[in-house]
Amino acid sequence: MLGRLLTVAYDGTRYCGFQFQINGLTVQEVLEDALGRLEKQPLRIKGASRTDSGVHAIGQRVFFITSHDLPDKAYMMGCNALLPPDVAVLDVKRVPEDFNPRFTAGKIYRYTIRNSRVRDPLQVSSQWTVYRPLDVEAMRKAASHLVGTHDFSAFQAADCERENAVRTVLRLEIQQHGARIDFLVAGTAFLKNMVRIMVGTLVDAGAGRFSPDDVSVILEKRDRTAAGVTAPAAGLCLMNVFYPGDATSACLREGPWPDWNHETI
Repeated sequence: MLGRLLTVAYDGTRYCGFQFQINGLTVQEVLEDALGRLEKQPLRIKGASRTDSGVHAIGQRVFFITSHDLPDKAYMMGCNALLPPDVAVLDVKRVPEDFNPRFTAGKIYRYTIRNSRVRDPLQVSSQWTVYRPLDVEAMRKAASHLVGTHDFSAFQAADCERENAVRTVLRLEIQQHGARIDFLVAGTAFLKNMVRIMVGTLVDAGAGRFSPDDVSVILEKRDRTAAGVTAPAAGLCLMNVFYPGDATSACLREGPWPDWNHETI
């Protein structure tokens, strides 16, 4: 048996998240269907991140075990010929049979806001349009309180099943490009809706609903009702899943972020 690790991109708009469920179409379902048709046998895959309904990815990692020794290129080209247009395999590499895509994995997410009085009709499925002017410097000051190891109970969904809410945010940076504001977040693990609630809370700080230093108070309260709204799923994208020794890990605390230029895909 052989292990394969795929890098997968998808527009999550029409999917009920990554992980298989009985009440709607998922990314896992269409990937398993394509791989099964390619290998002419059922296959089960495991994703590094269980992205929620409507969340996108350009760096999801997907692992599976196979008895076929097909060339890596055959998996990439074959899957892409069988997948729907909103899902694509970007890369394939061989890994040990006992590889676990979640164990030791870190993740980088990007959340994108359009801060404008007018929405961009071409980007509504990948941005959150915030019409009220935002103070980016205030959001950056607020974001500094979220970096490090904290109990993020106030920043998890009410139905989150994790008993331990302690997580580590390695880096959180806010970049502005005209009306576009990107929140780049790197961490070792995240709670359900954690990044989206963080963004919603930072937007509240940027809109002047509370001071940047209030974020530390919200952390201490460990109460979901103290934090901001859950930002819409459309603005969130899983940019990269990294493992110890990966080149990406060099950017986790300082230096430039990876170049996610879609023209290089």
